[in-house]
Amino acid sequence: MAEKVSPTGLQRREIWIDARDLQSDSDPDNPLTPEEYIAVLNARGKQKLAECQLVQSFSVQVRELDPTYAYGVDYQLGDTITATDENLGVSVNAVVQGVQRSVSGTEEGLTLTLGYGQPTLHDILRRKAGK
Repeated sequence: MAEKVSPTGLQRREIWIDARDLQSDSDPDNPLTPEEYIAVLNARGKQKLAECQLVQSFSVQVRELDPTYAYGVDYQLGDTITATDENLGVSVNAVVQGVQRSVSGTEEGLTLTLGYGQPTLHDILRRKAGK
């Protein structure tokens, strides 16, 4: 059996959920059993966690010296690509949200913005409406 490990440090995320409106004795004629009450609390927790998804957005410098993949040929704006940072030990699949080309003397560079942007008010309201 695998041991359950709790994240610590920067990997740990916490959220406080107000569930005071959920009481096991809200309906005096039909009180909830302890098991039912825990199931209701767990359902509320999962609902609130779904509303608080972690948003990640980051920038990547692409070197044009030895391009394995070329922008405009192998991938486009809106495509999902895999970005790896060996120093951090991170590899993620992310959407190319923005592209900025820079020219300095004889060198040419490409800056990609990857990830998913902050949700807009419209996105939040659609999520709350269940659409």
